[in-house]
Amino acid sequence: MKYINNPYFLLLAFTVIVFTACQRSFEYDVEDIPYFEGLSAPATGEGYQIHIKPFPIVANYEREIFLRMPIGNTEDIYVSKFEALCRPGTHHLIAYGYEDENDENNAPIGVMRDQNLADGRGNFSLTMGSGAMYCGAQEPDFVSEFPKGVAVKIPANSTIDMNSHYFNLTNETLFGEVYLNMHTIPKDSVTELLVIDDIDNDENLFLPANETTDIEYTEIFDEETQIRQMFSHMHKRGVLFEVFKVGGSNDGEILYTALDYQHPPYKFFDTPLVFKAGEGIRTKVRYINDTDRDIMFGVTSEDEMGILFYSEIVK
Repeated sequence: MKYINNPYFLLLAFTVIVFTACQRSFEYDVEDIPYFEGLSAPATGEGYQIHIKPFPIVANYEREIFLRMPIGNTEDIYVSKFEALCRPGTHHLIAYGYEDENDENNAPIGVMRDQNLADGRGNFSLTMGSGAMYCGAQEPDFVSEFPKGVAVKIPANSTIDMNSHYFNLTNETLFGEVYLNMHTIPKDSVTELLVIDDIDNDENLFLPANETTDIEYTEIFDEETQIRQMFSHMHKRGVLFEVFKVGGSNDGEILYTALDYQHPPYKFFDTPLVFKAGEGIRTKVRYINDTDRDIMFGVTSEDEMGILFYSEIVK
């Protein structure tokens, strides 16, 4: 894993808006929403734009929402550049696709769903996009542009499940807002297609109280796999994320390193990493649990994660 139309000015006819998001109501006055400048939309024929309008994050609370939105593409599109712009306080933005747009279990379009229960804990019963991940951003102002001819394909008439996570450590209500621009190239200029996949350490992740712990996880590929890009995701107690090659002549070679959970590198390999069947990847993540409680894998900032996302060449 940027556009502003000052949409809240269109709402001035209402004094107070209430979001009956899945688990909690959020009341606020539209006049309290600060101005926020976003991106202009791509020119017609050069891309698409999705905008999550301002939504409240109450004091001393973190809020993670999902919102399924239509792209508006009546034919297959090929995205060579993703741009994201979010109001301050964002932890991440992820744009998921749907494997089957007509599946009756898909989330309704245009209805904001909360990942958090009323007390802030993760709501693990929430459903989300079932298909490919198109974009993952971990900074408020994010750009991911592929080399010439490289693109991600998004099928015609697609919707995107937008996942936005915000922290509010202040004593007043803040607001989230998200813009996503998808810049496209013509089909006949595409030379390589990518799809994002991931591996995570959720089954192994257990961090005893007041200890430093290394968690390792190995994934072996059952067919030849070519990887173009890697980026990691961990929470605030993650201090080191390393990725190593498993098998082959360069067994044990370090492929990727991240030292900052807020700003992990997005590493693009000019020469694809080639893994033969039976070779794979090992992730090693170091955590410092400075609390008096054990910590496990989870969705809130007080839980932890260790996820490696990688862009694989479509065969």
